[in-house]
Amino acid sequence: MRSRSTRWTAPALGVAAAGWVLSANQALAQPADQTTAAAEEEEEEAGPEAGVKRPAGPDERSGHLLLQGRAGYSLPFGGMAAGQPVTDTVSGGFAFGANLGIGLSRVTVLEASGSYTLLSAAAGCSDCSGRSLDLGLGFVYHVAQGIAVDPWISYGVGYRRTVFTSPEASAAGSTATDRVFHGLDVARVALGADFYPAPILGVGVFAELDAGAYLSRPDEGSDPAAYGFFQFGVRLALDPLPRGTRPPAASAGTSPRIAAQATGSQGAARR
Repeated sequence: MRSRSTRWTAPALGVAAAGWVLSANQALAQPADQTTAAAEEEEEEAGPEAGVKRPAGPDERSGHLLLQGRAGYSLPFGGMAAGQPVTDTVSGGFAFGANLGIGLSRVTVLEASGSYTLLSAAAGCSDCSGRSLDLGLGFVYHVAQGIAVDPWISYGVGYRRTVFTSPEASAAGSTATDRVFHGLDVARVALGADFYPAPILGVGVFAELDAGAYLSRPDEGSDPAAYGFFQFGVRLALDPLPRGTRPPAASAGTSPRIAAQATGSQGAARR
């Protein structure tokens, strides 16, 4: 028969050996865990985009055909000729038109425009009226792309044909007479913003100032005078081609660890 000390010694040795093995495993695993935690802390402090250049977003404007229809109110000012203020004959009226452009770069558009204005009679000339046709060419600069609100500003030049109708006394009585003016808009400045509820459709507001001089007038002996038209209103913007989509976050400067997690999550969702 074994002694009492022998019976208790073997289990005690076994427990001591198991404790030593467990302590050794914890000691070996601790440096690796600390190293991993330190690396994660450094990466979080540096930020997921540190040292990684974010690629540019997709070009949503170059080569696109852009169409806008507009309507608003146009107010003339200046003169028809020296000593002939336009406000003595006509006042503001309804105007409508359209723009057709093609994207040259991410923010620049070459645009052709045209509008037609129906001018009402001035307060001192009840039988007067007028109409004006203008055609222009210019550049549009867009402040941003790929967002819902698209602010823009434009500059261009154009041709203008204006007809003023006023009564003229004669032996047979008063008759309406048309006087045709041909002018050059040397500065056509407009600004506005469009809101896109859908990728191909936007609605917006605009304000435009056209300034120039009539080069051809019925009274050739009179000195030319500067004229202007101020127009404001609303417009409907169309981009028939689908607008681009931004790249996923994993390819837009996200750290490899976050990208791997996102990829794994997407794969799990697909499964």
